[in-house]
Amino acid sequence: MRAPVILIGAAMVVVAAAGCSTATTAPEVSSPVARGRAYYTTCQGCHGNAGEGFAGMKAPRLAGLPADYVAEQLLLYRKDLRGGPADFQGVQMNGRAKALPDEQAAHDVAAYIATLPAPPPVSDAAAKGGAGAALYESCAACHGGRGEGNAELGAPPLAGTDADYLARQLRNFKKGIRGREGDEKGQQMAAAAAVLPDEAAIDAVAAHASALR
Repeated sequence: MRAPVILIGAAMVVVAAAGCSTATTAPEVSSPVARGRAYYTTCQGCHGNAGEGFAGMKAPRLAGLPADYVAEQLLLYRKDLRGGPADFQGVQMNGRAKALPDEQAAHDVAAYIATLPAPPPVSDAAAKGGAGAALYESCAACHGGRGEGNAELGAPPLAGTDADYLARQLRNFKKGIRGREGDEKGQQMAAAAAVLPDEAAIDAVAAHASALR
């Protein structure tokens, strides 16, 4: 797995209460972060007020993600290069991303999300040893040995992300649901996920990455 995991998404990354597709009006403020804060009010129902995520709604944590990564994923949703009918959670995000008035709005909400602090680390005992640790070694080149991510490579942080979400995204990459033509980083991840031999391997590496701190 030598390519950035393009995750985020709870449908995935990012922007609003699932299933609603009403267009969002551009707020009359000048700061990108301030505009993004206004847009984010429609995201809180799934992703939480502090971007902490909600596993029960399969909405991933957004706090701690870089602005460039979040904006990239929103634009992929807007262009139908992520989500779609085969991705039950992702297709809901297609409507939400398209409800933003323009691409600048996607960058604005991403700028605000990037100001939300990542939750404090907890014990990393679960991340030590096991099949997941061995499988994760090839992921570390992009995502970091501690799952801290690498902004220069466009690889998001994985540490602390819900394991079920990570496993679902790996399955989407492996099945070709994510990583379509036009999504270069996603295609790299699709190739990386393809080498995972079975469902158990996917679950193991996702659990390990989630437990990293």
